[in-house]
Amino acid sequence: MDLALVALFGIVGALVGGLLNQVIDRAPRRVPIWRPAPHCDYCGMAISRRDLVPVVSYLALRGRCRICGGAIPRRVLCVEVITALLFAALAWHHGVSLDLLADSIYAAFLIAIAVIDLEHRLILNRIVYPGIYAALALAALRVPLGQPRPLHYMFWQQAGHSAGMSPASAGLSSQLAGGMVALGIFLVLYLVSRGSLGDGDVRLALLCGLIVGYPGTLLVVVSSILLAGLVSALLLITRRATRKTPIPFGPFLVVAVGAVEIAGEAWLRLLI
Repeated sequence: MDLALVALFGIVGALVGGLLNQVIDRAPRRVPIWRPAPHCDYCGMAISRRDLVPVVSYLALRGRCRICGGAIPRRVLCVEVITALLFAALAWHHGVSLDLLADSIYAAFLIAIAVIDLEHRLILNRIVYPGIYAALALAALRVPLGQPRPLHYMFWQQAGHSAGMSPASAGLSSQLAGGMVALGIFLVLYLVSRGSLGDGDVRLALLCGLIVGYPGTLLVVVSSILLAGLVSALLLITRRATRKTPIPFGPFLVVAVGAVEIAGEAWLRLLI
C-alpha cells in the first residue's frame, strides 16, 4: 500500500467534493454550474479563494460566511469529507489502475445523484446521462487495454456464454447486459408502481447496471429494494414518516452499487 498515493487521492477527493457541492447546489435550479463564481446565498458576495479550501475552510469559518455570518449547510462539509475518504479508500484498494479511475468517476456521479435526490427528490438527466456515457466509455476502454474486472466477466466465463471471447470482451458484454437488465426490471417496476417510483430511478438503474455488470446488477436490484424496505419500516416505526411520505429511492440504489462494487466478487463466487 502506497500511503502517499492514498493521501494524495484523499486530497483529490476533497477537491472533487467541493466541485460536487457546486453541482448539487446549482443543477436542480437549472442554472449554469460553473459560472458565476461561488457566492454566499445570504449576502450574494463572491466567496474568496481562501474560503474555498475543502473541509479546512468550513472548519475554520465554523460553518459561517466570513462576510455576513450566514450558515453554510452541513451537507457541504459532509460531501467533501465523504468524497475524500472514499477516494482515499479506492486508492488503497486499487492502487494506480484503470479500476481506480473508473470507480472514482462513478463515485463522483453517484454522490451527486444521491444527495440531489435526498434534498430535492430529483434525479436529473443532466447528471445521469453524462454518467451513462462515462460508464459506456470506460467499459469500452477495458477491451483494448485488456483490463476487465472479475466482477464483470467471471459469470460469463464460468457459464460458458463467452466461447472464444476474451475476458475483456466478456466483461464488456457483462456490463452492457447489466445495464439492459437493470433498465428492464426498473421499467416494469415504474409501470406497476403507479407513481411511487420515478422515471429518473429507471435511468439511474441503467447507470448502476452498467457499472456492476451482470449478474451483479441482480444483487443491486435485490439489495436496494431490501434496504429501502428496511429503512421505510424503521421510519414508520419511529414515526418519522407516514405511508404517504415520499422516500427517494436513488440513494438506496447508490448504496447498493457501492456494496456490490466492494463485495460483489465474493458474493458471486458463493452463488455461481
